[in-house]
Amino acid sequence: MKSLSEMLNLLHEKGYIHDFEMIDEGLKSKDTNEVFKPHEVIIEKVYRFEGDSDPADMSVLYGIAAKSGTKGTLIDAYGAYNDVKISNFLKEAEIVEGEH
Repeated sequence: MKSLSEMLNLLHEKGYIHDFEMIDEGLKSKDTNEVFKPHEVIIEKVYRFEGDSDPADMSVLYGIAAKSGTKGTLIDAYGAYNDVKISNFLKEAEIVEGEH
């Protein structure tokens, strides 16, 4: 498996050019300020990364496509360090491709 930064670059090359963040209102594109609800996005890619020695280094990279056409990435920790807002949002979103 490639590193997190390599996968980010690969997804960027595949059109996932926006950087998403979770806010109280939903999933926000930092680039366009669009805010999406769970029913407005599709999780197309999921990649997990584990740190060599520190459990805090465990992360998940999501490749997300909004039904409006906006595509981007979201990074979260997993396990005890995950963001509950992201987890709750993703539980309601459509997932079309499993973990890699």
